[in-house]
Amino acid sequence: MISISRRELYIKIWFKGITKTAQELNVVYKKLKKVCISNDIPLPTASYWSSLHMGKEKPEQPALPNPDFNPNILIEEVKRRNKLYAETEESKSINNSSKTTNDGSYSKRDQMQRNHLFGYFEAEQILMTEVYSSLKVNKALSTKPHQQIVLYRKEKRWTGPYYREPILHISSKSDVIFPEVLTFIDSLFKALEKVGAVIKVTSKEIQVLYKNYELLIAFKIPTNKIMLTIDDNDYSKYKMYKFTPTGKMYVEVGYRVEWNSWNKHEKLIKQNSSDTLTDLLKKVFIYIFSLPKIIDEESETHRNVEEKRRLEIEIQKMIKEQHDKEYNRTKELLQKSVEYFYSGLVREYVVSEMDVDTEEYKWALNKSDWIKDSRKYPDSNLTNEDKENLISKNKSKSTWIDDY
Repeated sequence: MISISRRELYIKIWFKGITKTAQELNVVYKKLKKVCISNDIPLPTASYWSSLHMGKEKPEQPALPNPDFNPNILIEEVKRRNKLYAETEESKSINNSSKTTNDGSYSKRDQMQRNHLFGYFEAEQILMTEVYSSLKVNKALSTKPHQQIVLYRKEKRWTGPYYREPILHISSKSDVIFPEVLTFIDSLFKALEKVGAVIKVTSKEIQVLYKNYELLIAFKIPTNKIMLTIDDNDYSKYKMYKFTPTGKMYVEVGYRVEWNSWNKHEKLIKQNSSDTLTDLLKKVFIYIFSLPKIIDEESETHRNVEEKRRLEIEIQKMIKEQHDKEYNRTKELLQKSVEYFYSGLVREYVVSEMDVDTEEYKWALNKSDWIKDSRKYPDSNLTNEDKENLISKNKSKSTWIDDY
């Protein structure tokens, strides 16, 4: 742990900045920032340093709140500094060996990077690495271009009586597709097929089918909008501007999963100002084969969610079954209790008020038994439904009398 006063820490941060202060004190940047916030020490912003070094006037520095409050602050130091230093030296060694050797073989750093690019595919890792290492976009299109390139060029030359949309989907506001675009697509399609992928072009999208994964790609040509003048040949009152390609290329890569087929999860990979088409090709190739791991993780999450949902449904079903069973048992118990009550009430009346030697006495006792259990003592004229109606009417009448 390192100890420093609140006022001293405030001075250091506003004189050197948070990063340099963290390095000097040998503490973690995030922990230093958290300590400053918890001790009400104002922190400089990026605009403050920008104005300080580039502006004409010195920016205003906020005063330390409650300056008389100046306790010592304890901050945890970075552990195993020697190990970090050793790792830094090793990194420098790798960086120094990043150039290719005279015989054209890959450097230590490049080889290490390539060995980890496609680690998710153990069986195909060597093949993918070899294909990735050989990726290149030539200036001229191959004499044997990919079949989809051949079909695309054939469609573009179509001069039939009606318009037929090209089979490949290349999105652009301009009618001009510069030649390198087809060279790029040709190289990408061939590289994907070398590692076992299948290219499938539909009327709506371009699919890359690899194992059980459905990946999607689309090609976009960014353009600049140029206003036309009266002197331009293309100018008219209906056409006052035109679009011209920037010379760069974008590739949109996505994927589709079975349970969410409407979402394509697209990501736009751009060719930056410093990127060559070969650089873009490598970025696209790497991203395409990073998606299977993402898809598998999403699939696992989806399966867990579905399993949890299934268990919840099963539990709810079991709870409902238990409830219904208990409800029906209780209902039956109450019904038997009511029948027992009325049966006893009738029997008590018969024994008390009727003559034992009469037929009516026997008939009434039989009815008492029937009220108690109509299944055990069935009646030749009345049904179980009749008994329920009679009891129900008597219960309603008793309730009315009680309320009255």
